[in-house]
Amino acid sequence: MILSMTAFGQARGRILDRDVTIEIRSVNNRFRDIITRVPKLHASLEDQIKKIVANRVNRGRVEVRVQVDESSSKRQNLKLDMDLARVYHDLLLQLKEEIGLADEIQLAHFMDLGDIIVWQEEEIDLDAFMAGLVPVLNEALDHLIQMRSAEGEAIAADFKERLDVISLHLGEIDLRRESLLLETKARLEERVKALTNGLGLDEARLLQEVAYLAERSDITEEMVRLRSHLDQFRSYLSHGGVVGRRLEFLLQEMNREVNTITSKAGDVAVTSGAIEIKSELEKFREQVQNLE
Repeated sequence: MILSMTAFGQARGRILDRDVTIEIRSVNNRFRDIITRVPKLHASLEDQIKKIVANRVNRGRVEVRVQVDESSSKRQNLKLDMDLARVYHDLLLQLKEEIGLADEIQLAHFMDLGDIIVWQEEEIDLDAFMAGLVPVLNEALDHLIQMRSAEGEAIAADFKERLDVISLHLGEIDLRRESLLLETKARLEERVKALTNGLGLDEARLLQEVAYLAERSDITEEMVRLRSHLDQFRSYLSHGGVVGRRLEFLLQEMNREVNTITSKAGDVAVTSGAIEIKSELEKFREQVQNLE
């Protein structure tokens, strides 16, 4: 299975009377970089979350966002700050005596002062919360990996089609390569005749020059290596797994071989075929960087 590094996964659950939502986004990266964003109260769980994600994602920048809805539990955990209420009461009495107010102290006076009714910070069993979080996290990861798989298989299918196109161009270059030697010999004969005004040719010397030129322009080794790289590329696509970096390396090697073919051949038809191959390889470049 070929996996893309670009994907999104989401899952929701109910943990300790709280609604929890987990969102996971991943994009391409040369290495594995896991970033977690969790509520402050649950910050100590970050390492455990990262470990679970690392067991299922091998490469890419992965952002895990855990959202916990505390609204229902907060409504149940309101409390009165009686110490502050007593301080307010004493201050109001003092104010009443100092300036000679006749009004009685009422509840409304306290409400205007604020901070008497507060949220009570609740103790959370983090172990129990983590136990409930694991299946929700894995469900979000399932969705992420399903999307990574679908994207990866689409990229792999496109690669296979382009590899077939490259193979066709290589076949055309091969056919042209076989006739280059005869054409080189014919051109040399014409040049020698022109220079010697039709005098007899030294056939042995002519063949020696042809062999020299053929050696300089021979692209057999490059063609063999290029075909080997294509076979390896197909093999990696078939076996799947974490192959992104290997494919990037093969792509670099294939570009190198095509550049050498272009510079050595010195033939318009061969150069044209090599340019078509380079055009296909260029289309690989951005896509291959998205593979895990």
